[in-house]
Amino acid sequence: MTKAAQELLEQCVAARRSGADFPTIWQTVLRNHRLVIGPPVQRLVNDAPVLEVRLITGQRLIYDAQGFSLP
Repeated sequence: MTKAAQELLEQCVAARRSGADFPTIWQTVLRNHRLVIGPPVQRLVNDAPVLEVRLITGQRLIYDAQGFSLP
């Protein structure tokens, strides 16, 4: 599933590069994706807000001021 998570990350990054904001990416890419478990959760990491999207692989897709990542 790691490859599938990486592909999902790449889709999100491509959408962001095209100018889409997080709500649009959530609706068009993430919301109904087979890897996504539930809605995004907002957290603070190093006093900065991030949105975290849980995946069935146990990984979390992170969206912050830098964009998307898959730590």
